Amino acid sequence: MSSPLPDLVDPWRAADTRAVFAGRLPLSSLARLCAVLLDTAGDVVFRLAFCRDEDHRAIVLGEVKARLELRCQRCLEAVASEVDARMALALVRGMDEARRLPERYDPLLVSESLIRPRDLIEDELLLALPQIPMHDPGVCTVASQPPSGQGADAQTRDVGPFAALAEWKSKQ
Repeated sequence: MSSPLPDLVDPWRAADTRAVFAGRLPLSSLARLCAVLLDTAGDVVFRLAFCRDEDHRAIVLGEVKARLELRCQRCLEAVASEVDARMALALVRGMDEARRLPERYDPLLVSESLIRPRDLIEDELLLALPQIPMHDPGVCTVASQPPSGQGADAQTRDVGPFAALAEWKSKQ
């Protein structure tokens, strides 16, 4: 059984009680994510399950799903990115503890007694963003014309990093 998402959670207690939070959040409520989106309409569907693993380690298992509108870095138009990410976080109190974690877990450093579950959801969405958002090849309508003021010979001319230097030297 899941509960609505609270603003703050004691993660250690949530793991002991096997708390599960599931639901939807508007993308517009995630300020850091909104900074990179073209359109903040829509929701993120999430599920966070706090529990303990076989070694009694406090963990958070979760998933987030959302459709994000980003700017294509090839044609500068909108491109949709479907995010369906899973997380497996182990609660740790320090870096030494984080280094000893099995590879299947990412560390979640808990320096205060309470955490914001909304931040976990937003962090996972940010991590799932493509480094360079682009349409599939052949979809973008990129202009292949030379910049205005340059003729066709500008396209055929050598444009290596030292071409301008060679041209300058030849004029000397």
